[in-house]
Formats: sequence, structure tokens, C-alpha cells
Amino acid sequence: MSDEGKCEVCNREATQKCGGCHVVHYCSKEHQKADWKKHRKVCKPFKILNDEKLGRYLVATRDIKLGEVILQEPPLIWGPTQVTVPVCLGCGTAIKEDNYKPCTKCGWPVCSEICEKSPSHIPECQYTVSKGSKVCISTFGTIHPTYQCITVLRCLYQKQFLSDIWKKLDRLQSHCEERKISGKYEKDRIMVAQFILGFFKLRNIFTEEEVLRVCGIVTINGHEVPLTTPSHVAIYESTSMFEHRCSANCNKTFTDQGSILIKCGTHIKKGEHLSICYTDPLWGTANRRHHLYESKFFWCSCERCTDPTEFSTYFSAMRCQNGNCTGYLLPPTFIINNVNEKLPDWKCNKCSSVSSAHHMQDLLDRIGQDLQDLPKGESRAAKDFIKTYEKYLHNNHYYLTDVRFALTQLMGHEDQRGLPGLDEDDVELKARLCQGLSKLIQILAPGETRMRGLVLYELHATIAELGRRGGDPHQLTFALHEAKKVLQEAAELLKNEPACLQEGKVYKQALKNIKEIDVVLMTLHTNIGSSPS
Repeated sequence: MSDEGKCEVCNREATQKCGGCHVVHYCSKEHQKADWKKHRKVCKPFKILNDEKLGRYLVATRDIKLGEVILQEPPLIWGPTQVTVPVCLGCGTAIKEDNYKPCTKCGWPVCSEICEKSPSHIPECQYTVSKGSKVCISTFGTIHPTYQCITVLRCLYQKQFLSDIWKKLDRLQSHCEERKISGKYEKDRIMVAQFILGFFKLRNIFTEEEVLRVCGIVTINGHEVPLTTPSHVAIYESTSMFEHRCSANCNKTFTDQGSILIKCGTHIKKGEHLSICYTDPLWGTANRRHHLYESKFFWCSCERCTDPTEFSTYFSAMRCQNGNCTGYLLPPTFIINNVNEKLPDWKCNKCSSVSSAHHMQDLLDRIGQDLQDLPKGESRAAKDFIKTYEKYLHNNHYYLTDVRFALTQLMGHEDQRGLPGLDEDDVELKARLCQGLSKLIQILAPGETRMRGLVLYELHATIAELGRRGGDPHQLTFALHEAKKVLQEAAELLKNEPACLQEGKVYKQALKNIKEIDVVLMTLHTNIGSSPS
């Protein structure tokens, strides 16, 4: 706090910094208090820098603690995803033939008079009224192509009428040149750009190139928001500057009102880049990189992707099938930045065994298809899958990890008996699965708190159940203390999750369970203390 600068209020020499952002200086506490009403709007623990390769990115201006909220901001724009069933354009929820009304002005379906008057609905409503005829949506429950224009149209409305919001949107990347070589660009040109210009009669206001650039802004910067059914897409200004890492140090969630909330997932030191994961961190390297190229138009080369072993977890590795060899097969690198480039052979890390990339991909595709066909909600089927394919996949492989996570959420929840209805082997199995998953997630995706919070919640229940089955009050007391510690960590990881989602509901249940454990511990303490030693 000793770097010299100019006081934000009086411009005199100052050595004190704002404790929130460590960027702005003040000569006294009085001037800091006087400036807070203005400064609080921009006080964040990061600053924006620019790089030729990264573009705009964020760097921590001070040490940031694990679990600290780094940013919370409302969307600049929100709207339906490009592929969606008909939804209410006021609130985003799916509508059916028996639960909607056409907007009295434009005809677009809404679910209530309140949603008809929603500010979000103004752009498409105004453009529809201006063209001179109402929209008529008559099919529900299936994908409707007309909706793919809405979010882009809402951005264009800002360009024409609301320059302050448009300036923020206009600064975001669109990757138009990269998108031109993809089939998606041509599809957007026909299905979105030409439709908007023709259907809404806007050719004298916007060019095809302008519409396509907005399509790119939505594609590159849009975040899927799971607060509605189906999910909608939203664009956030500052969040768009968080760079991508497959082992990110931050994670995102949402408030019940639709604001995005970025939270610190690890201890971040001053000067470190702030990152979130743009894809699923628990996919294999090849899948993550391909998805990022297809959806965000870049090939990831982060420290996790450049390490074939993924921090020695062998998350994408296959077991060697050469006799009694205990080694694992991996390619020398996953960093192939050309879809037409020949992929390298996979080699065993212990023997001389080599398999072609084509053979390995064929095997993975077949296992992936079996996973896709796996009956949902059946723990027996999940156990059988693991038993069958652990012979071919590394114990940490992403397919096995996916099924193990599902198994932790199933066991003890398949009927009303709960955990007490499981035999001891299954309770111990669930405990081992939870412990293994928690450790693996911390290594691969330290910023990922949502999944780990759910795993720890299930772990606490198995610890308590095993303690109960021991029959020894002292052993139960110890187990409940351990369960409470794990549960408190789970609650901390899930505390910012929206109440309408499963994670938010688990958080509320975790708080309730902590109180119940305290009651049992107090009773045990009274009983054990009053019994003869």
C-alpha cells in the first residue's frame, strides 16, 4: 500500500491505495470515503491490459482469496439460443399451446401481460410493428427456426437506438475472418442475416456484413444461462475479457436475477492472469480443443492441453493391451492445429507398443457410444460400464470419471431407503468414489467448485453413515466431526449457486444438515459424558 500516486480527489501526492482494487490512490481516509460513491462502480480486484495475441485480458491487482467474488455484472443483452423451441420473449421460458398469448402489438408469443411489457421484448416487438404485419407462431414443443434471429436482432436494436450499450458490444470480438471458413458463417448469412434484413425490412438500416458481425459477437461472447427452461444466452461486458484456461483459476455461476458471478477458485496472486474455462473442463484434451475450435474459433494451447498426461492424471490415456504390460498409451502431443493434419501414433509409456490414432479414436468412439446408450438413473448399469471399460481406460479416464460422478449422485438416492438401504460395500464404494473425484477435480480444474461441491456433499453423508454403522458412540462422534468439516467445505463451494438450480438446493440442504449434525453431536456429548468410563 506504499506505492506513490496522485490522490483521486485532490490530485496531491498519495501513498494509500484502495484496499479493493489496489489501483486508485488517496491521500487520506476522508478523501477515500468522499470518492467511494463514484469509485465503487469500478472497484474491482483486477485491471484490463491489452496484448496482440490475447487482445484485452485481466490481471489481478492484488492477492485474491479462494472463494472471493471477483465480479458480478448484469447482461448487456440476453435472448433465446439459436436452436430453441418457442419461448416467451419476456422471461425466456418455454411456452406451449395452452399457456401463451400473442403480444397484442407484434404477435410474438409471451406467457403473460407482464412479459408482454418487458423491456427485453421491445426490440423484436418494435421491428415487427414497423414492418407492418404481426408474427404468427403456431407450432410449439419443437425447434422453431424463426427464433434464431431474436438475440442478434436485440443487439442490432442497441446499434440503432442505444449507443451506450452498443459501444460495449462493439468492442467484443467477432472472429469474422475465422468464421468465414466454417459452415456456420454461411448458415448465419442465409438463416439469420438475410432473414432479418428481408423479414423485418431492414436493408436500408443494416448491411449483411453488420448483421454477420453481430452473429459473431453473440457466438463468441455468449454464455449459456441455465436459469430458464430451456437455457438462454447472455452477453456480459467484463466477463468477456476473462481469458480461457482448461485449468482456470476462476469459475462462473449466475444469480437468480440473471447476473453472472465470477468467483475465485484458487488462491490468485497479484499479477496473475484471470481465467475461466470456455468448455467442459472434465472432457478429454482432444474433445476440449475441438469444441473450442468449433465454437470459439481458436486452438487451445494452455498448460494442461500441452501436457499429454494432463498433470500426471492420464485423464485421456488408454491402458496398454500388450500382454501383462501395466503402461498407458498416449500420443506425444494433442496440439494439432489443423483438422486435416495426420494425427500422431499413441505410444505406451512402459513398453514398445504403438497404436495408430485412427485405431484409438475408433475404440474411444465405440466406448463413447456405449456411454451414450447407458440407461440413466441405474447404478447397476453404471457399475457394469466401469467394470467393463476399466480394462481399457486409465482409472482417471474422462469416460470413467463421467460415470463415477453419476454413480456418486445415484447411490443412496434410487429409493426411499437412502444410504441406510445400501450394503456396507456400496457405502464404502461411494466414499472412495467421492474422495477420488474430489482430488482429481482439484488437480485438473482447480477453479471448478460446482461439481466438487456436489461430490463433497455426497461424501459427508457416507462418512456419517459409516460412523453410524460402527455402533460405537466415540467412533460416531469422530465420524460426525469429519462429516461436518466436509459438509462445511461443500457449502462454501456452493454458497453462490442460484436457488433455482440443483446446486443451490444442495447448498440449502447442506446448511440444514450442519445444524442437524450439531444437534446429534450435542446429544452424544451429553450421553457419553454422563456414562461411566
